[in-house]
Amino acid sequence: MNLSSSTFRYFSCPLLILLLCLSAESSPAQTKTGQWDEVVGKEIRNSKGVLLGHVKDTAVDLEHGRYVGMIVSFGGFAGIGKKTVIIPPGALRDDGTPRTLFLDMDPKTFQNAPTFELSKEVGPPETARVAEVYRFFGQTPFFATKGGPATLNGQPLEPLGFVQKGSKILYLPVENLQGVQVGYVSGLRELNRVTGRLKGVVIRPFGSYTRENMKVVPPQALRYNLKHNGLRINNHEQAFKDSSSFSMSRSGQFQEEDPARPGILPVPLVQGEDPRDKEITLKIRKRIMADKNLTSYGANLEVKTLNGKTTLRGRAVSTANRDRLVSYATEAAGAGNVTDLIEVRPMSESEKAIDR
Repeated sequence: MNLSSSTFRYFSCPLLILLLCLSAESSPAQTKTGQWDEVVGKEIRNSKGVLLGHVKDTAVDLEHGRYVGMIVSFGGFAGIGKKTVIIPPGALRDDGTPRTLFLDMDPKTFQNAPTFELSKEVGPPETARVAEVYRFFGQTPFFATKGGPATLNGQPLEPLGFVQKGSKILYLPVENLQGVQVGYVSGLRELNRVTGRLKGVVIRPFGSYTRENMKVVPPQALRYNLKHNGLRINNHEQAFKDSSSFSMSRSGQFQEEDPARPGILPVPLVQGEDPRDKEITLKIRKRIMADKNLTSYGANLEVKTLNGKTTLRGRAVSTANRDRLVSYATEAAGAGNVTDLIEVRPMSESEKAIDR
C-alpha cells in the first residue's frame, strides 16, 4: 500500500489541525520531561547567560523509543549562514527558567561543535557522526558503535535505529496489520531529557478532533514502512478502536514477548543502508506481497537485512507459511544468510473472523 498518496487527504484546514493538536497534547512544563511542542523554540544559554542558539526541532529514534537530542541552530544573519547541531539531552540543564535550557560550554567551543544538516534525515550510516556529537558534548552514546563498547552500565548496547526529526514524525499516517489506515501521529509524549527516553506517541483517529478519542501508544509498538513516510501499529482495526489507550496485544509481531523474558519487548531489527542490503529486503518484500495466500500476519512479517544477513521476525499461522517465507528470504540473501525468528501459531476463531 502506498501511504504517500493519501497521507494528507484529511487536512482540509492544516492550521486548525495544528492548533487542535498542540492544545490537546500540551501540559504544564516540567523540569525533566515535556511534549515536543514544549521543547521547540527554547533558548540554549550557557551558565553565564550567553545565548548559544535556539531549539528548532528534536531528533528521535522512534522504534527504540529514544530521544537522541535537540536540533539547535545558531549564527548567520536573516537565516543565511546558520549552522545546526544536535545536543544530547543529558548535556542540557533545566533550572526552571521559562523557555530556556542551559549548556555548560563557552560560545567559542560551542561554535566548533560537529554540525548537523537540519534538512537531512539520520540513519545507520551516520551512527559514527552522532557518536562524535555525543562525545563532543561529554556524553556517552547510548547505542552501539563500530569498535566501541558492547555494554553500558552492564546492559548490552543496541545499534542506533532510524532517526527522524520530531516535526516529520507528526502527522505520519498509521495503519494496522491489515494495511488499513487508523489514524495519524498528533503528538510525542514525555521527551525525558535525563533518561533520553520517549514514553508515548499520540495517535488521533481519522475524523476525530477531541482528546477523548486519542490513543497513546508506546513507541516500540510502531514500525516505519520502507520509505519512512508512514507507520504500522501492532494491532487490528477493531482492537485499536475499542481501546481507550493502547494495551499490549498478541495479535501481531511487533510486541510479541520472548517466553524466556516475560514483559520485555523485543528490540527492533535494524535495516542496513548499504544498497545491497536494501535490494535484498526489497526483493523479499515483493515476494511476500505477491503471495496472496498469506494471512495479514505473514504479509506483515518484519524483514531487515544488515551486512548481507537477513532476519525474519513475526508470526506465521502454519509451518507451510513459515517455510514459504524463509524460502523467499533464502532466494534473495542466499543460503546460510537468513535468521528465522518466525513463530508458528495458528489463528484463533476470533482472529480468523477479523482477518477475512
